Amino acid sequence: MAEQEATGSGAVPEAAACFVIIIQGATPRAGIVEGIEGVKDALLRHLWKEPGAAVLDQAAALIGSIEDPGAWAVHGSGDGRPFWHWWLGYEGGSVTVQRLTEPLPPRLDAGLLRSAVADAATALAGCARDLRQLAGEDAGGYVFTPKRSAG
Repeated sequence: MAEQEATGSGAVPEAAACFVIIIQGATPRAGIVEGIEGVKDALLRHLWKEPGAAVLDQAAALIGSIEDPGAWAVHGSGDGRPFWHWWLGYEGGSVTVQRLTEPLPPRLDAGLLRSAVADAATALAGCARDLRQLAGEDAGGYVFTPKRSAG
């Protein structure tokens, strides 16, 4: 029972791991959170501020299922352990959540790690902007939506 309380979600230790969250959309960002509850909190805060065309009821149902390892399994087995990779796509953006496969080193500076992830998010936002320009999409277009030809 103590293990279940420590993880915050069932008796699966991976539920208490660190996760990288990458958000693509009008305000892209990336961050590291601890545990499934941290993932849910970050997703809810993001979707509350920037739902885009996402239907909040559907997004809430998806976020509600995030404690179920089966909701993650549809995105591949990864390292064979639960809570490996989760994705939510919506018009105007997407959210990717990836469980770190190894624990963080004990002496790792969390601020340095957050800074590195923020730098990566800034670089990804620049790449997305460049891809939109190359594809001829306006600044609000979603890069990864297939472009249909008119013929």
